Amino acid sequence: MSTDPRGRETPPTTAATETAYIVLDREDRVVQVGLDLYEQFAPFLGHVLWEHMPDAEPLYGPGFDEARRIGRTVEFAAFYRGRAKQLRAVPSGETLAVHVVRLAELDVRTLGTLAESLRRIEQELGAREPELRDPPAPGSLQALP
Repeated sequence: MSTDPRGRETPPTTAATETAYIVLDREDRVVQVGLDLYEQFAPFLGHVLWEHMPDAEPLYGPGFDEARRIGRTVEFAAFYRGRAKQLRAVPSGETLAVHVVRLAELDVRTLGTLAESLRRIEQELGAREPELRDPPAPGSLQALP
């Protein structure tokens, strides 16, 4: 596994993760969909993402907004509709590419598979627990005269 700028492990980049993306314009309208997400997101093309996924806006929106605001890639984990995902929001001019890595998914076939999938999701999200995105600057250790 590789690490992000804070030294946390991130899933490896593979051909699949490079084609599992959507591209949003400034209004969060879906303007492009990668091959691996095409079946799921093609109906969203030309529509604001939140029209189809309104409950996702409070989860994904702050990360997308931060990437746009600072002009750099922002990575974060989220749990939405039974799936834990690692998202990488990459700003580029007027657009934002959002790469998606599926980490774990709820398995409700039996009580045992449900319990195991919940443990896996908890592990994945716990391993990627967010740190302060912009930690405060350390104060001086010397007292003022």
